[in-house]
This record gives sequence, C-alpha cells and structure tokens, in this order.
Amino acid sequence: MNRTKAVEVAAELFLRQGYSYVSMDEVVRTSGVSKSNIYYHFKNKEELLQAVVQHWITQYESQLYLLLSQHERGVEERIYSFISMLSAGIEARNYEGSCPFITLYMQTPASAPEVKESISRFFREMQPMVEKLLQQGLDRGEFRKGIEPQSASSLFIAALEGSLVLAETARDTSVIEQSVRTFCQMLR
Repeated sequence: MNRTKAVEVAAELFLRQGYSYVSMDEVVRTSGVSKSNIYYHFKNKEELLQAVVQHWITQYESQLYLLLSQHERGVEERIYSFISMLSAGIEARNYEGSCPFITLYMQTPASAPEVKESISRFFREMQPMVEKLLQQGLDRGEFRKGIEPQSASSLFIAALEGSLVLAETARDTSVIEQSVRTFCQMLR
C-alpha cells in the first residue's frame, strides 16, 4: 500500500510540478508515507520515476487490451471509449501532463536512460495493438478496403499524441475527440 501511495502521489506531483522540481521529501510529505518506507522501495528519485512510468504503462495497456478483447463492440465505438477515458483523465488532472508519457519523457534526466527506454518500448508495443484494432475494423467491414493497418496505426498514434498536446495547451479535450473523429472518417 505504501509503495502504491508513493507512486500515485509522485505521478501527480511530477506531472503538475515537473520531475526536477519535486524532491523525495515532498513525495514523503504529500503521500504521508515515511521516508524510510519510500527509500525501502526506491533507492533514489530515478527509481521512483521508473515506477511512475510503469504505473502509467499498466493503466494504458490494460485499457488497450480491454479494447482489443471487446469483439462484440464496433471498433470505432471502442476507440471513442478509449478517448473518453483519456479525456476524463486529462480533465481530472486539470490538463497537466495530458500525455504522461511525453511529459515524463521530456523531463527524464540523462541519469535515467532506462526510464526513456521504458517509454519508448511502450510506444513500440502500442503500435501493434492499435494495428490489431484497425485490422479488426477492416475485417468487420467498418473501414474501407485498401487501408494499411500498420501505416494507419502509426498515423493514429501521431495524431493522438499531437491532439493530447493541443488539448493541454487549449485546456479543451474536444480537440482530442475531433481529431479521432476525423481520423475514423478518413478510414471509412
């Protein structure tokens, strides 16, 4: 429980204030977890950052796996469901760190290359998942023939990441929804 609490608090603080501006003492103070307990789980702030990144990866991957398994629902419906979840999370974080992966990647110090590698691996592994989802749409006749799922999945991820940044700067999640809606229209 203490480890989870420390990771959740650190995730919020890193996105809100920036990794370099958050001290381990602040995580201790804000989380209510003792300093000895935090250092029992994380020998330094870089290890805590790695745990925060893994926290976000676990959340996003579980949602993506769920979407892939819901064959009874249309692909577009599943995509919109995922976007609604993303939008709700962004609004709950008050538009801070709309894409936690990009935010944390940019903030990761040179002393923590394994954190950047974890984020890079997440994006590499996300593409085949999106590709499978788009292939399901093709197989079901939801999308027009001739769409290349691999290329389309790369474009989808790039458009999604860009719209996440724009949503944060505009403080408006409808930017994300409009981007995804336009993308899906192009596939039909």
